[in-house]
Amino acid sequence: MKRLLYLAHRWLGIALCLFMLLWFFSGLIMIYADNAAVQPEQRRARSQPLTLAADGPALRSLWPGHEISAARLLLQAGEAVWLLQDRHGQRQRVSAADGSVRPASPAWALAIAADWQPGTTPQLQGMVVRDAATAMMSYDALRPFYRVALQDDAATELYISAQSGEVVRASTRMQRLLFWGGSYLHFLRPLDALGLSGVRKDILTWSALAGVLAVISGIWIGLSRWRPGWFGRPRYGDGRSNPYRAAWPKWHLWLGLCGGLLALSWMFSGFLANNPWQLFSGKHDAHARQQTAQLPQAAQALDSAQLRAAIHGRAMVELKWSTLGRQAMLFGYQADGSRQLLLGSVPGADDIRQAVLRQYPGAAIRDWQWQTEYDHYYYPQRHRSPSERPLPVWRATLDDSEQTRLYLDPVSGEQTGRFELRRRVYRWLFSALHNWDLAWLLPRPLWDVWMVGGSLCGLALAVSSLVIAWRRLQRQGQRRPHKH
Repeated sequence: MKRLLYLAHRWLGIALCLFMLLWFFSGLIMIYADNAAVQPEQRRARSQPLTLAADGPALRSLWPGHEISAARLLLQAGEAVWLLQDRHGQRQRVSAADGSVRPASPAWALAIAADWQPGTTPQLQGMVVRDAATAMMSYDALRPFYRVALQDDAATELYISAQSGEVVRASTRMQRLLFWGGSYLHFLRPLDALGLSGVRKDILTWSALAGVLAVISGIWIGLSRWRPGWFGRPRYGDGRSNPYRAAWPKWHLWLGLCGGLLALSWMFSGFLANNPWQLFSGKHDAHARQQTAQLPQAAQALDSAQLRAAIHGRAMVELKWSTLGRQAMLFGYQADGSRQLLLGSVPGADDIRQAVLRQYPGAAIRDWQWQTEYDHYYYPQRHRSPSERPLPVWRATLDDSEQTRLYLDPVSGEQTGRFELRRRVYRWLFSALHNWDLAWLLPRPLWDVWMVGGSLCGLALAVSSLVIAWRRLQRQGQRRPHKH
């Protein structure tokens, strides 16, 4: 049995050493790679104050035959446009001046790019439906994209959605270099370019599981071969605590004993990253999803003159309608990211509770709390906008089978976080073990020391595995009999 364990560890190490080298190298880069995805605050900071025509049409006349559920008004290329969405997720972009459809043409994209960074001479690089930078499903509703080069000193490139006309990605030359060396390699994206996109996630998942077995067997072997001489127990013949005289096997042993558990946590959480066997998929019934209610007719009846009056004297760069039940609220955003309620009233706690019960029929609210601090599930994520997780919030826990926990914006009633039981388990088995986003580790530079130190240890372990594997294969090749 011991012999089989040694053989399993040896050949798993030979098969996986390149994978582990790639994962630890790219993971180290990802720690400090900036997220090129443009956050709403970045867009607003680069936007000009809204100017509205006095005789612009009302919302209800802009998209006949569609039940508008979301509406945002902003300035693009010098023109005020409505970005609309109906209850089925379809999108439309129309002029606030005359109600005509405004598809994002190449000329429009170049004008938007020029406004993004004045003083540059944008050049259209082409239209992209999906590439390595936009492969994530979160971009699906915004496809296709215009890719525009600003031709500045930093070689900035923009991805502009043809659906909304908004800049969704902005990357410099250095950011792209870190992307290619980081997440592109970490998630084995080169396989997509080879036509293996359909099996890429399977390769990621099962190679990570094989890595779990390799690390577990390595830790067991390392502990069984380590003889520190404690409590009078014998060491090896010449007083050594390990059986190896050569440098690489010796270092492999020490690196495995020192960093094996951390490597195991990363391999195991990496295995869970793609949700094998749908272990962490909760019940996504129609009533359990974030519902998009139709914008009330009273809100859709407001014309441009009434909106001008609502923002009079305020330099607003974006207007956004929010709906809670039959109540509509118009929020205005300034370039500094601040939000103001322009029309409507702040919902009370009972209004928000009733909206939750309508959204989850058949469920009752088991616990309702006012939360002013982050907890283990609701906290700002690295490389993401803090506005995605605002404080304070209402926290509601339902008595449904998933023990759903909701976090709700007290100003608009919108969900800012939602965690079913399986997602809470996933948070501990993946996020805690892979990103180490634990409260005691959040202060910097403690988190940096932990992540960088662990990554360097894992990288050294992978290098030692690679050297040992190469030498083993060389010996196997020399032993193979030659045919005459």
